[in-house]
Amino acid sequence: MRRTTVLVSLFMVAPLYAADLPSAESKITLGVGVAYGSEYVGGKKNKVSPILYADYQAANGFFAGMRGIGFQAEKGIFDGSIALAYGGSRGDDIANFSDTKSKFKGMGDIKSSALLNLGAGVNLWDVAHLSLGAELKLNHRENGNAYNVGLSAPIYSTEADQISISAYAHYADAKYAQTYYGVTAAQSRASGYKAYSPKAGFDTGSLTLTWNHAINKNWGISSSVGGQRLFKSAENSPLTESKNSPTASMIVAYSF
Repeated sequence: MRRTTVLVSLFMVAPLYAADLPSAESKITLGVGVAYGSEYVGGKKNKVSPILYADYQAANGFFAGMRGIGFQAEKGIFDGSIALAYGGSRGDDIANFSDTKSKFKGMGDIKSSALLNLGAGVNLWDVAHLSLGAELKLNHRENGNAYNVGLSAPIYSTEADQISISAYAHYADAKYAQTYYGVTAAQSRASGYKAYSPKAGFDTGSLTLTWNHAINKNWGISSSVGGQRLFKSAENSPLTESKNSPTASMIVAYSF
């Protein structure tokens, strides 16, 4: 399973990314905070994890930080991005949280991969933003690829405060589903789990309420609360303990 700490970097700090779109000036944003969620995707135990956030956004669209290294641009109502990133690992000693290590004993390692992340979005009549994304493996391609779709909408906005709601769905191809949710015959013999071969499809979805508050021109707070739901291949996996999990985060950030 993917670790919750990985998801933190993808989802919990996403509200800060929106503030880092190309502008007239380059900007560095540093943040620290906490996140609450399951130990791993499909786990029944929840934990509090620290968040460290760092991002450089150049005026010309270049960025580097937690999103990886890449470029993003806007043209009218459309926006897009391309980035090189790294992640997606799992080991028998995953995180060493409580009994999580024994949970994956015999399942083997999933090697980290270099990733090509692609994104595209469109503003819908100034009331919502639709986004599409792809997470493509550049090596260890046997681990499969994933895709996502998101829809966000502001529900309250002032000069200092923005509150929005967003929905997100994650799609796994057959190789990805097998890697993160499946159990091969060899893994079944080593771990004791029943063999399982999931199909491609939407594996997770989430609904999040976000509040961004600007303290002044440099300092800000981003907080979110929501929930995640597992679908089909993930929900039916013998590795899954719970198909629903809460998510929450708070980050204090400084931009200069």
